[in-house]
Amino acid sequence: MSDSTDRLGLVLGGGGARAAYQVGFLRFLAREIPDLEVPILTGTSAGAINAVHLASHPGPFREAVESLTELWRHLTVDQVFRGEGSVLLRTALQWGLRLVSGGRKVGPDPRGLVDTEPLRIYLRGALRATAGDSEEIPGIRENIEAGRLLAVAVTSTNYGTGRSVTWVEGNEADRWDRPHRRGAPASITLDHVMASSALPFFFPAIQIGEQWHGDGGIRQTAPLSPALHLGATKVLAVSTRYLPRRDEEGISMIHGYPPPAQVAGVMLNAIFLDALESDATNLERLNKLLELVPEEHRGPLRPVQLFTSRPSRNLGQLAGDYEASLPQPFRFMERGLGTRDTRSPDSLSMLMFQPDYLGRLIELGEADAERRGEEILAFVRGPEGAIRED
Repeated sequence: MSDSTDRLGLVLGGGGARAAYQVGFLRFLAREIPDLEVPILTGTSAGAINAVHLASHPGPFREAVESLTELWRHLTVDQVFRGEGSVLLRTALQWGLRLVSGGRKVGPDPRGLVDTEPLRIYLRGALRATAGDSEEIPGIRENIEAGRLLAVAVTSTNYGTGRSVTWVEGNEADRWDRPHRRGAPASITLDHVMASSALPFFFPAIQIGEQWHGDGGIRQTAPLSPALHLGATKVLAVSTRYLPRRDEEGISMIHGYPPPAQVAGVMLNAIFLDALESDATNLERLNKLLELVPEEHRGPLRPVQLFTSRPSRNLGQLAGDYEASLPQPFRFMERGLGTRDTRSPDSLSMLMFQPDYLGRLIELGEADAERRGEEILAFVRGPEGAIRED
């Protein structure tokens, strides 16, 4: 285990299918540092799947990443949700009837556009969850007891209260309470992972206790916060958000009136991916402020090193190249929302669970990490470091 004065935290954000990009980044790390220990793992949305997989795997870092790579490479749309035409049509009719009936109960309430039971079945095997109602992931506790892991955190959104809840399993899993967000000790189960990755409207909410939870990115205003609460002194954050260059910022992705797919893409980016940028900026400002404060007067505050990695290409635009390989009913629905009328179908990129697209994201993540390899390795290995961003 890393020394308590030099704790590395890995922050894996959301983005649905885009989280395959994180796997490529991790592959570079695993190749260069096969026995790397990451004592603090945090994940949100699809990043929760990656974080929990790493936290529960019994082998060294390289084996854990190889296993995670296989999970993503063999993932298909049918293993994530049921997207048959009959399922989509039935859900659309249920929503339509509820709308035109003024909210009256007309048949069962639709809980999501698609049924994600296939994903639960797939993850149950991949994460080696226990049988029965609990579906706990025992590998996490085993790694904590063996000293290979300090804590893992998974964030979901409580739809009833509107608060962000970070579920923490670990030896230092203390509660914290902040405006709109809190941390709570828990034994991480498959329900926590499913809830964290439940994209709103598309995927159904998951019941945890007596409350219903959805995607953790909805109200997560401070995605770096869980790693900091758990004691990380250096944080490696892997985003799936492409930041356009200055010469790209003014280029429109559409011609004419924005289609629903473009509006949805902008909203999803704002909800799930943009918070990391503002949180990283706030951390940088705090670090600079702490440099001016004598250590004995800092109280509980401490400087935290941060390295943020992002894609070198627009993953939304990249998804458009693979749209034709989607199952026909789902492709028909997406085109109806206007995914072909935008050069960057970001909403599509989050649901593009196609092996060819996922494989391309893994390759891109690894290539991007190699491009900044010296910086990454110096940050992870070195005792000193500064905030670095693309």
